[in-house]
Amino acid sequence: MRLIEDLRSAPVRGRDTEFRLAQQNMLAYTFDTSVPGWGPPGLNGMPFLDVARQPVINAKEEGRLLYGPDFAVKGNAVAKVTGDIYEVLTTAILWETAAHWNTYMCGGRWPTSPRYAKPSVAPSPRRQVAVLNLPRKYDWVRLLVKEAQQEIGSIRAKLAERNLTMPTSTPDIAIVVLPEEAGDDDTWRTPLGNLARPGQQVLAQAHRRVQGRIEPGEIILAMALKSSLRSDRLYQPLYEANVMQFLLEGHLNAPRVEFEVHALTAEGTGAEKIYQAASIHSAGTDKAHRAVRELYKPANATQIVQRFLQFLNDRMALVPDVATPRQRSPLPSQPSLFR
Repeated sequence: MRLIEDLRSAPVRGRDTEFRLAQQNMLAYTFDTSVPGWGPPGLNGMPFLDVARQPVINAKEEGRLLYGPDFAVKGNAVAKVTGDIYEVLTTAILWETAAHWNTYMCGGRWPTSPRYAKPSVAPSPRRQVAVLNLPRKYDWVRLLVKEAQQEIGSIRAKLAERNLTMPTSTPDIAIVVLPEEAGDDDTWRTPLGNLARPGQQVLAQAHRRVQGRIEPGEIILAMALKSSLRSDRLYQPLYEANVMQFLLEGHLNAPRVEFEVHALTAEGTGAEKIYQAASIHSAGTDKAHRAVRELYKPANATQIVQRFLQFLNDRMALVPDVATPRQRSPLPSQPSLFR
């Protein structure tokens, strides 16, 4: 398994790339025995910026060893792969946490190593969640049930009559309440254990298992992940959040849509102030709230796990133990616990 692809004898048309970083192999090689946050203490407590960069460091070392002074990769390629690795790593950490959470919600045992506090909410299969890593250019509206998709389609059709559009940028990760009919699927209670190729495939394809089955109120958290924030890209997540909130809260009567921006570095951008902006949908009401509830810079994988568990404890306490015929969506429309 090589971490570097040598393209010198088979160049990509229209490009001068001689060496390519093999992202999937890099992840599989670096995290072959565990997922950060659910592995050994040294890995779990390692600064997360270093964790995300380690696969690139490994690949560069291999390149220098195999190809000597001929080896070189461009900075923009390193930046792109680092961002993608950060996204996969975060998804994997959340997946492992959700798998243990779901097992406990279904009456299973809570792991004792690493030692994290048990969920504080009462176990219930209806309180299971799914962690979805959404592909690039994927329209998150496709996750919703048919009726919700049709409602949004109607809005878009009316805009189209005036030669207007409402494109939906894709959050990198969506956390959803697991649909009741998917509650018996063991996939959602199975930890990855590592980031070998099979585990990466599970993360990449998970959204297909619930596509078209999510009620509007069951998208409980959306995340935009950036390895580094740049001043010229600060407003993209703000747009994503506002469109989601306009459609879900404003037209589909969902409770507050929580949207976060995660970044490894954000120095010198003024992001904290910009992300205090009110959601446009709510700005003129007495329930005004921020579009981006938080800019989160992870310290280490342990913190990511603990923070996610706290979110699940607080948010899933709003989900009733027993479904009622009148209310398909498990989340009542009420103010968010997170401000």
